[in-house]
Amino acid sequence: MKEDLSVELMGKRVRRIREQLDLTREQFAEQVGISPQFLAEIENGKKGMSADTLFKICTRFDLSADYILLGKSSASQLSNPIQRALDSFSPSYREMTEEIIRAIEKMADKDK
Repeated sequence: MKEDLSVELMGKRVRRIREQLDLTREQFAEQVGISPQFLAEIENGKKGMSADTLFKICTRFDLSADYILLGKSSASQLSNPIQRALDSFSPSYREMTEEIIRAIEKMADKDK
């Protein structure tokens, strides 16, 4: 399977991470040391990010760059059977499946 390093897909993954952390663009950008406008351009696939910005995102939020760059989890997460299954999907199916899982998680949180 061909890996896609497109700016658009990386931006979508950054947005997904920010939303999972329940942070506004302003909050996320401040913690990474970039402007909210630049973050919006990254998330919308209009601009790429430097290695320094990627490093800041990963270190600040304790993430592996594998997910942002390739849409795959780090090796430490591969012991999770759900993550292994997601990693075997094509990028479009993986994205749809992750959205379904997030919706289920939100529903479960509301029931608590």
